[in-house]
Amino acid sequence: MQGVAPLQLISVTEKLKKAVNGPINAANETPKTTAARNYLFEATVAAMAHRPARRVEAILNARSDTGIKIEGRKIWVECKRVTTEHALERNLRKACSQLQDTFNAEIGSGHRGIIAMDVSKILNPKGELLVAKDDTELKRGLVRLLQDFSDKHSNLWQRIYAEKSRKIIGTVFRLSCLATSEVRKMSVQCSQWAVIPRADATAADVQLQERLVEALSQDL
Repeated sequence: MQGVAPLQLISVTEKLKKAVNGPINAANETPKTTAARNYLFEATVAAMAHRPARRVEAILNARSDTGIKIEGRKIWVECKRVTTEHALERNLRKACSQLQDTFNAEIGSGHRGIIAMDVSKILNPKGELLVAKDDTELKRGLVRLLQDFSDKHSNLWQRIYAEKSRKIIGTVFRLSCLATSEVRKMSVQCSQWAVIPRADATAADVQLQERLVEALSQDL
């Protein structure tokens, strides 16, 4: 976030301060110690999505967990780190309710809402190192894991979307893990993003989500 005035970064800074209080190893998290990484995920979404050169900017004073402006259109984002499949529906419904509260408070018919959900603990609960032959195989494996997850839970998502405001246009998912390839011979932190748009989303709303995933996926 180079070039952003320090005063505008207060919300991100506060989240980062809270993020340092959790366990070092995510595998050691308990229900009482997840808050630190929850705040870190919110700060990460804001920082990774902020790409002014591509006309994608974080809204740092958002009422929601964070906000993103794409080509001038405001998208309110609620962030959830979900650690078990059992908790998926509860977290999705909570995020939708929070987005509706934001819609009620923010004036603008063109505003949209997205849920950003980290599912790393569901897909890799023990925080195991992923090993692949090379970077291509590694990326293919991460994409496949997220696609399988998306296919498995798509019906749940669409059922809940159908009950909610059409301004809630979809969910972006993150899988983050430590990985290595035989070519690199070193461990690296990897993140892969995917999206489940609501089935009746307009082409323009689907494109917004694709732009967001593209921004989140770019190297810093």
